[in-house]
Amino acid sequence: MIKEIIKDELVEIHFQPIVSIRAKRLYAFEALTRCNYKGEVIPPYELFTMAIEENLSLELDILTRDKSIEKFYHYYLENSDLILFLNFESNLINNFNRDKNNYCFVETIDKYRIPYKNFMIEIKEDEISNTKALEEFCTYYKSLGFSIALDDFGTGNSTFDRINIIKPDLIKIDKSLFRDVKNNHINKEIVKAIAKMSENLGIRVLAEGVEDEDAICVAMKSNINLFQGYYFCKPTYNLDMFVVDEILSKIIEIGTIFRARTITSINDKRKLINYYCDVSQNIIGQFFDILKTEEIMYKELVNYFDLEAIYLIDGKTSKQINSTVIKSVNDRFRPTKHGDEHFLKEYYYITLESKQGIYLSHNYISYATGNLCKTFARKFELENQTYIICLDIIIKRN
Repeated sequence: MIKEIIKDELVEIHFQPIVSIRAKRLYAFEALTRCNYKGEVIPPYELFTMAIEENLSLELDILTRDKSIEKFYHYYLENSDLILFLNFESNLINNFNRDKNNYCFVETIDKYRIPYKNFMIEIKEDEISNTKALEEFCTYYKSLGFSIALDDFGTGNSTFDRINIIKPDLIKIDKSLFRDVKNNHINKEIVKAIAKMSENLGIRVLAEGVEDEDAICVAMKSNINLFQGYYFCKPTYNLDMFVVDEILSKIIEIGTIFRARTITSINDKRKLINYYCDVSQNIIGQFFDILKTEEIMYKELVNYFDLEAIYLIDGKTSKQINSTVIKSVNDRFRPTKHGDEHFLKEYYYITLESKQGIYLSHNYISYATGNLCKTFARKFELENQTYIICLDIIIKRN
């Protein structure tokens, strides 16, 4: 079957758009293989598996890439800024030899006179066992002017040490990390960490497989700008002007949603700060003797359902005064106690140095309870000494 498919070129190429929301434009296409053999649709994975079993991976790879480049040529003539993401059968890289390079797609690109800079070669590094061949492959094609993308990063056997070997121009964060990302705090933090690391290394980041507003907004908040997924467009054989117009409309739509969410978030944060300024003032206003503050904090803690804990820090020594006043304790965690140091905690030194004398942290997992929370801190004076009151706020998971 696979021999006949290759011989008769029974594959067609679909393009899935990749967009830049902030630039409000179509950025690239990913070339995806589709096959219909005698009325039967053969999924890409099965198609390439058959090719591996018949030792025809290279032949199928050349066929699909040649067809992809030929199809891209017509879009390139209309917009020379477009980039084509070319999938490369990863197991072929294990046998890469620069002197015997017979992958052929460079010759096809030369035939159409498209600059190499308009191509991004996608690599699934976890499928490549020959590290030396992988490094030589990337070094060679980057020297010609091609860009390299690390595909499906963040799941499976992805390893961070391969980044140093591949030196990718772009990292595609795997779609599994964006499923229900609004409610999955762990995945959200992984996305943020990958995006931040890539930004620091000068590597572009693409959110792959995004299908809803929440996934895109979380990615944009992590400073990700490139997107690919059903939200914008499914892989399609013909990207005519009507499809492109619809994609641009979706870009504007999600951009408007993100902007509105950002403004709402800023306003909500202001309201939260103002509210906890009042709460902290109510508690601080009852302090007259630092030795009797613990009793007051216990009394006030139960009056606020969203407070998890209250504790005081000496502004001069950075040490905690009294134990943490807390509603419940998880046996696996340990609340801070009298005399514990806080000198490198942001809610200590930022609050101490800020003009307003207040600080609101990002969400984090509490070391005291294991719950998702954030800390509001406020500087105050008592008996001619500076102290900081910290309120740990419980964050409800959606």
